[in-house]
Amino acid sequence: MDKKTKKYSEEELAIGIIFKEFRISKGFSQLEAAGNEISVTHLSNFENGKTVISTNHFLNILQNINVNMFEFQNSLNQYFQKKDLLLFNIEMADAFAEKNVSKLRMITEELHKKLEISSTISTTKKYRLDYIRAKSILSFVDSSYFLTKSEITFLENYLYNLKEWGQYDIAILGQCAQFLDFIHLIELSDRMINPSQNSINISYVKQAIIQTVLNIINIFVDAGLYTPARKFIKYLENIKINDNYMFEKFTLVYNTARYNYKIGDEGALAVMNDCRKALEFCKCFNTSNWIAEEIIRIKDQNSKNN
Repeated sequence: MDKKTKKYSEEELAIGIIFKEFRISKGFSQLEAAGNEISVTHLSNFENGKTVISTNHFLNILQNINVNMFEFQNSLNQYFQKKDLLLFNIEMADAFAEKNVSKLRMITEELHKKLEISSTISTTKKYRLDYIRAKSILSFVDSSYFLTKSEITFLENYLYNLKEWGQYDIAILGQCAQFLDFIHLIELSDRMINPSQNSINISYVKQAIIQTVLNIINIFVDAGLYTPARKFIKYLENIKINDNYMFEKFTLVYNTARYNYKIGDEGALAVMNDCRKALEFCKCFNTSNWIAEEIIRIKDQNSKNN
């Protein structure tokens, strides 16, 4: 055991353990999973924590059991849950949806402690980005949290240096967009949607882009910056959002109506009300109530202006 521990880390050996769980749950034998890629003996040793395998072999046997890297990474994060405080796609999203301010604060504070501990090691950049992201999400429900000037500069420098935008980078732009100045927000959004990127057509990356652009449209509409808002509305209309992303398509309809009302189209208010009714029909009451409150605010603001 001591020799094995010295040779391979716990994280390396966990990959085989998680693979075995997937293989069994999918109903594949070791022979079927190994295929023509590696021997059954090699696979057995890999699954039982006796050895590791090369990246190319691992990716191929993962395909042999019909599991993608996104699913595998999620299970690996769950396996190390006691060590991994982040799990943003699950914990942060759930806490925000539930307006669980206490849980959001707890996660943010844990990340801050982790950042302080890591101040002298190579993972500082990752932890600092995670902390910035958590603070920004928390700011939506607790205004006492906000990004400092140095944190905004750090985030902008990170995003400007990206050559390839992944799901994490897209999400952090969308979740921190309210703290960026508008010129930088437009420039970074343009870089994010650059069609020359390799990952832009991956389904979950594309969905993340759509969600972030929808959030950015709202920011520009709220600020009265209708030219960039219209630019990004056109972008989403032109990429023809797939029906599988029904909520994103629905949100685009609502955001477009909101934009049209702001620029003087009184009839757009009826579309916003139709969106509210559709959400009520689907029993999405939290969102429908939020839209109802926004419509009231818009009407009141319009009455004051007139």
